[in-house]
Amino acid sequence: DGNELVAKRLIVSGDVQGGYVRACVLNEAGRFRRLVGTMTDPDLSSDRAEIYVEGKQKLVDGFVRWCQRGKVGLSQKLQVVDVIEEEPTGLYEEFFVKTKV
Repeated sequence: DGNELVAKRLIVSGDVQGGYVRACVLNEAGRFRRLVGTMTDPDLSSDRAEIYVEGKQKLVDGFVRWCQRGKVGLSQKLQVVDVIEEEPTGLYEEFFVKTKV
């Protein structure tokens, strides 16, 4: 059933430091697919970040495929290192990107 509520955690690498990639992820997950969750700050030592999303299975799966496509924007790259199945927490009301203060 594509309407079942699911959650996934994606470990991604690539151009995750840039604000443009982070804005694209925010738009794709939150605005276009109506998913909730968060993208963490990138790990500066490994250029990796985590994306946690919750929503209907068909929308979450579509978002994962979008990330796995690897091309974000004009020339930015995103590589999915791992996809981890999670239990939905219900903690988020929208999708947001964490930024360092």
